[in-house]
This record gives sequence, structure tokens and C-alpha cells, in this order.
Amino acid sequence: MLKSLLKSESLASLVALVIVVIAFTAINGKFLSRLNVEGIVVSASISAIVSLGMTFVIAMRALDLSVGSIMGFVAVIAAVMLSYNFPLPLVIAAALLSGVGLGLANALLITWLQLPSFVATLASFSVIFGLSLILTHGATVTIHNSTLSQLVIGRVFGVVPCAALIAAVVFIVMTIIFILTPFGRHVAAIGGEARAAIGAGVNIPKVTTGVFMISGTLAGLGGMMTAGMLQNADSTIGTGAELMSIAVVVVGGTSLMGGRGNLPGTVLAALLLASIKSGLNVANVPSLYEGLVFGGILIIALMIDGMRRTQRRKGMLVV
Repeated sequence: MLKSLLKSESLASLVALVIVVIAFTAINGKFLSRLNVEGIVVSASISAIVSLGMTFVIAMRALDLSVGSIMGFVAVIAAVMLSYNFPLPLVIAAALLSGVGLGLANALLITWLQLPSFVATLASFSVIFGLSLILTHGATVTIHNSTLSQLVIGRVFGVVPCAALIAAVVFIVMTIIFILTPFGRHVAAIGGEARAAIGAGVNIPKVTTGVFMISGTLAGLGGMMTAGMLQNADSTIGTGAELMSIAVVVVGGTSLMGGRGNLPGTVLAALLLASIKSGLNVANVPSLYEGLVFGGILIIALMIDGMRRTQRRKGMLVV
């Protein structure tokens, strides 16, 4: 059983999701109520969007610890602009460009100053969070725009939340980029062995810049969607999102050692963790235990990843 799980990370996430749904439904039938399922789908969609960007980063054997602060900053930008009655299309464009710009800033710290991604994005996390506090003066900005909310929690054909459709489009685009373009192959090559990638003519600064711009853009999109869902924004919107997105990526089967990325696994893991969080709430488990649960899940995922890498080195695992 363990070997079969190791051979298919996506299958492992899917099996775990089915087990979680069955378990929490047995505990409380309200888990599968329409309202709760829609909440899970919206939450998972936002998490998946941010985590798809993180998948690119980790596949390149790097980390982006600024995604949470980028989410908060972009959410604040969108909320402030809406409070001044800017047209929604302009607000969306400005918000996404803010994410692109912050991702580019991270890339410049890494490529120009030669800082490790961990250090560079940790520093930018503090700076971006500070900028959000300055813009809001530590207050919450209320959003009086129902259209933005409907673009997130509204239903397509009265059935599927719009957030899921947005996540599906992002997933398709990111999959095409990762699998079918030279850029995607270069991302995996850098994560697999940077020296070999250089020898093969891969422009590492250019690819790094592209990856962090993607991460910043998707984090910004996630932040704007969160603001639309909550109908307000402040600097704390993305608190903990960086660790959660890393957990989603690892649970989804992408190794922290880089070299490959499992985008379908990332989406399934986002749905799995959102289901667990909702299930704990439905089961009336105190929120203070959530950290223990998600920490335990991450530890198990890291253990499986370590075992998988060990077996690959021994030539026992064929992917």
C-alpha cells in the first residue's frame, strides 16, 4: 500500500480526500450540505491558485515566503481603490500588476543581489506587510462592491462557485506553461541540477524572474479573491498563507528538493486541506488544534517525500 502511494502522489491525495469526506460526513451530516461544500470549494480554489505559483517556486528548488504579505497588500490596494469608486476592471488590473511588481522585486533581490530565496522573500515579507499597515493605518477597509464578491462566491449556471472556475483556468494555464513550454522545462531543470542547467544554456536569472513574477501574480489574485469573499481587507488577510501554500505543495507531491512539480496534486491537496479545516469546524474541534493537525499532515508528507527520494536514489522507484 505504501509503495503504491509513493508511486502516485496525486492518487494519494485523492484517496485521502475521499477518506476525509467519508469520516467527517459520518461525524456530522452537515459536512456535505450545499453551503459547507461551496465554502470548501471557494477556500480550496483560492488556496490552489496561490499554491500553484508556489509549485513553480519549489520545483525550481526555491521558496517564496512573501506570498502571504503579497495577498494582504493586493487586497488592500483593491479595497482602497474601490473605496474611491475606481472602475472594477481598473481595480483588478492594478491589483494584479501590484502582484507582478512585487514578484519582480523578489526576483531582483535574488538575481541581482544574489540573496537566497528564503532570505530575500523573508525580508520582502516584512517590507510588504509594513506597506499594507501604512496604507490602512492598521484598520480594516470595507468593500462596498457586490460585483467583486459575486466574481468569487457567485455561482456559474447557479451551480459551481466562480472561484472554482477561476482556479480551473489558472490550473490549465499553469499546466500548459509547466509541461508544454521551454520555460516550464527550464524551471524543472534548474531545480534538478542548476549547474547542469547552466551547462545546457538555461538563463537562470531570466527563469527565476519569471517564476517569482508568476508567484506574485497568483498570490495577488488570491488576495483579491479573499477580499472579495470577505468584503473587506486589511494587512492580515494573507497571514500564514506562505506556510499553508508550502504545505499544500508538499502534500500534493512536489518535493522540496525541486526538479519536478505536481500541479494536479497541488489542486487536490488544496481541496484536501480545505476539507479537513472545514471538517474540524463542523466537528466542533477548537481552532487551536488546527495547527497541530496541519503540522502533523506536513510532517507525514515530508516523511513520504524523504522515503520517495531515498527509493529513487536506490533505483527502486520508477515515476
